[in-house]
Amino acid sequence: MELGEFGSGMAFGRRSVVRVNQERETIGDESDASTAMWLAQLRWIAIAGQLIVISFVSLVLGIPLAIPQLLALVLLTIASNVALWAIARRVIAKASTQPNGYQGFVPNRLLGGVLLFDVAILTGLLYFSGGAANPFTLFYVANIAVAGVVLSRFWAVLISAASVMGCFWLLHSASPVSVFEGSPYEHRAAWGVTKWAFWISFATCSWVLTYFVSQLATEVRLRDRRLAIAEKDKERAQRLEALATLAAGAGHELASPLSTIAVIAGELSRRLDKPEIPDKVKRDFGLIREELSRCKDILHRMKSGAGEAAAERLHPVALKEIIDETLSAMREPHRVDLSMDKAVGDFKGMLPKQALSQALRNLLQNGLDASEPTSHVSFSSTILMDKQDQRVWQLQILDAGSGLSDEVFRRIGEPFFTTKEVGKGMGMGVFLTRNVIQGLGGSIRFERAIPSGTLCTVRVPIETN
Repeated sequence: MELGEFGSGMAFGRRSVVRVNQERETIGDESDASTAMWLAQLRWIAIAGQLIVISFVSLVLGIPLAIPQLLALVLLTIASNVALWAIARRVIAKASTQPNGYQGFVPNRLLGGVLLFDVAILTGLLYFSGGAANPFTLFYVANIAVAGVVLSRFWAVLISAASVMGCFWLLHSASPVSVFEGSPYEHRAAWGVTKWAFWISFATCSWVLTYFVSQLATEVRLRDRRLAIAEKDKERAQRLEALATLAAGAGHELASPLSTIAVIAGELSRRLDKPEIPDKVKRDFGLIREELSRCKDILHRMKSGAGEAAAERLHPVALKEIIDETLSAMREPHRVDLSMDKAVGDFKGMLPKQALSQALRNLLQNGLDASEPTSHVSFSSTILMDKQDQRVWQLQILDAGSGLSDEVFRRIGEPFFTTKEVGKGMGMGVFLTRNVIQGLGGSIRFERAIPSGTLCTVRVPIETN
């Protein structure tokens, strides 16, 4: 589906859309590459701390430790962090070459695997330095907190469970260190009230910390996403306002010369109504008048779309009327294969007829432009119920084109971005259509169709009063 033709803006009385789309609020399976870089920096600090503590305890305090085993574990951490650092740098470098401030992402399973690896390394370090009797056992909490901040709740719970099991294992088995002999938490100590209480309290604190940190981090992420969405919506509204002003000005400026042409065309039509005038000339002149009438219709939609006095209001309208209005103004309606549920034909909703039909017309025309001249575009219409038991009007447009590239998928809907030839589109159709659909509280989604083509799905909530 190509991008292109100028469509009317949204000029109807806008309903306030407060809710954030649920799919926007879902914490995904990826994290920013900057998060991976931050985690790598944090691990460098932890590695430096481990080396300092091992050196201080062994050389300054003179406490015998299993130095080879401890250093081997630290070297494993260094190797893993070099790999994490390299991956994050590569993703960030690749993202820097992309337009529009695109940020690179790394999968959460990578960061989750790194933190699980850190839990295993910490367990090994504690095993060779006295087990649970070592006061550095508290650093399990640091891993749990980092997981709660960086990852989703699933990964935070998984890392918390691994920490609890690691602590349990250290209470049961460890390499003895003389300074911790006689401690009630040493692995050789009997499993009495003290040992059980320590492990249960550690497990309880771990679960509580996991819940609250994950909950707080999730709320912060959702807030940031809402702010980002609000900022984009504000920017889109400002662009639309500027375009509306431009459309209104263009409508006023072009109305006068078109009216003059219409008057002259009317005079000429009377002079051409003579037998000696060739039929070809009459047909050509008739085509001129048809195109002139079409220009007037386009200007009317531009001016009403720009918010002039004839601004469209929400009123009860049959859904079938909107579809008929959409197809009636198209250049090649015979290339559109319409499939409409019976319920759609009998249903009415509070919708802006002209604005919505123009929005759908933009999408259909883009689909026709993307397809071969002899190909058809599928256009289906049905009514669904969403999770809130609200009626949703779903419209799907499937073209017969070659599909969209990754670059186009990322930029689709940007103003003045088009894949059409110069002079065949302004790159405004999808941008203005999206504003209309989202202004109604709906959504628009583009997907690659199999084996080829593009599927556009529009969903608009329907209110009956």
